[in-house]
Amino acid sequence: MDVAREIAMLVSQIPAGSVSTFADVAEALGDPHAATAVFRILTNAPVEGSHRVVRADGAVPRAGMTARLRRDGVSISRSRVNELDQIRWREFRGPRTLARLREEQQQLGATVETTDRFEGGRRIAAFDVAYDGDDATAAAVVMDAKNEAVLQEVAIHTKVDFPYIPGYLGYRELPCIEACFRRLDTVPDLLMIDGHGLLHPARFGVACFAGVRLDRPSIGVAKSLLVGTIGPPPKKAGDWTDVRVDGETMGAALRSGQSRRLIYVSIGHRVSLATALRTTKQLCTTRIPEPLRRADLLSKNEKRKWKKR
Repeated sequence: MDVAREIAMLVSQIPAGSVSTFADVAEALGDPHAATAVFRILTNAPVEGSHRVVRADGAVPRAGMTARLRRDGVSISRSRVNELDQIRWREFRGPRTLARLREEQQQLGATVETTDRFEGGRRIAAFDVAYDGDDATAAAVVMDAKNEAVLQEVAIHTKVDFPYIPGYLGYRELPCIEACFRRLDTVPDLLMIDGHGLLHPARFGVACFAGVRLDRPSIGVAKSLLVGTIGPPPKKAGDWTDVRVDGETMGAALRSGQSRRLIYVSIGHRVSLATALRTTKQLCTTRIPEPLRRADLLSKNEKRKWKKR
């Protein structure tokens, strides 16, 4: 699927003399919350007609586009935001890919198992992906959970064709994660993914994707919160608090070290939240669990080597 190409197709439908907002284009894709991602994509790679996509307040985001709009017969500014609706185009036609993907996530979410089928296995494989535009360097580090010995390291370099859109990270990163997974000498007992699991708007984040598709127990560990409300802040290292979505506990905010910056732990697949939290805490000698910290370093180092080559 080529979301950037679909955005270009939608933008091409905006007639001269009209404008649309980034949220309008995101809605046409199937998810109005993707407006920031649409803005980023069109800013980094403008397409024909992208000067006709403006902010919700009527502001034109890029220098030089105002003149192009005036040649179209359009002159808008922040002071004329009330007139925006008179020239606003929303009659888009398209496959609404994000709506279809969100429905797929919700369907796959029903297959996630939230009870323990992880019995304390020692081989934990952590995965991280570093980016340079659409070039991805993915890394896997397998560690022995008992003595923290590194058992194997794998890194690959590949192109990605799905843009970064919050809530859809699995579609961008799963191919990279799977490519590393297939290169491991031995199937790991547990996958630890840099990202969310059930703590996700569709309750199916990248850690769930990896667990379900690769048929392995998995845990999601994220550095920032995508959805949910955090309980009382943890006071000391090792403390945690619930993260609730619509009143239901979907993850845990863990203070893993002396830093007040929290990490967010959630079920990926075949692991209970209690086990996911206990395992993560055991592996935190710094803020980030050691397997993930090493995978992050490996992906960044391999990316630098690739860029030099």
